[in-house]
Amino acid sequence: MKMVERAFTLLDGPAHGPSEIAEATGLNVTVVYRILQSGIPSRYFVQGPGGKYRLGPGAAAIGMQAMAYTPGPEASHPILEHLSKALDAMALLWVFSPFGAPRRVLADYAPGRYDLEALGLSASELVAVGGSLRVGPSGRVIAAHLSAPLVDTALAGDVPAGAGPGVLGDGEFRASLEEIRRVGYALGEEEITGWSAVAAPVLWGDTVYGAISVLKPSSLLTDAAGAAARTVAAAERFGLLVSGGGLPLAG
Repeated sequence: MKMVERAFTLLDGPAHGPSEIAEATGLNVTVVYRILQSGIPSRYFVQGPGGKYRLGPGAAAIGMQAMAYTPGPEASHPILEHLSKALDAMALLWVFSPFGAPRRVLADYAPGRYDLEALGLSASELVAVGGSLRVGPSGRVIAAHLSAPLVDTALAGDVPAGAGPGVLGDGEFRASLEEIRRVGYALGEEEITGWSAVAAPVLWGDTVYGAISVLKPSSLLTDAAGAAARTVAAAERFGLLVSGGGLPLAG
């Protein structure tokens, strides 16, 4: 079952036939067919036209149930406040969302001496830029831990209005992902005009939950390495809370 489930995360597109899944998993096509059929009563898999299958509401319910018991602002906000004060910057928690297409959602933030209006974006630009994985290092650190088909989908649309001149092109974006996985963070400059940013992924095991990022006027972010180290530490701390289901850390 797990190998068939994983095939849906690796193959391009939402629906796949038993032969395609068998090739991706190395399983016998008859075995794959039986697994798919066994998941239909629970609506874990749904069979559509042409004998293809897709993940169904049963699979979505499991994911939503898992997310419902991850930590909320009571756990994230102290971490963001500490990071904001340490770097004199705006600190933000982004959570990965697959709604419509891969995107991020702002779940919590500690503005420090700044606020969202200081970014100079209209309400519609703020929503578009904030949700896009294409803009800013927080989008890239999330994308670095997604499957290739989801990265392709994230890059399929246009760069949203309001993005700054530092936004990476598709080639640079893709080339940066391996380095992000290696070093554990990403930097961004002028991807929102006038601002620089640092971000690190929040991981739940080997699955990306989201990202923690800091934003600061470009002229004031003079120690990117130090900011990156503190951001990585904050993301790792929150990742431990996520992995523990919100239980307090020992010690």
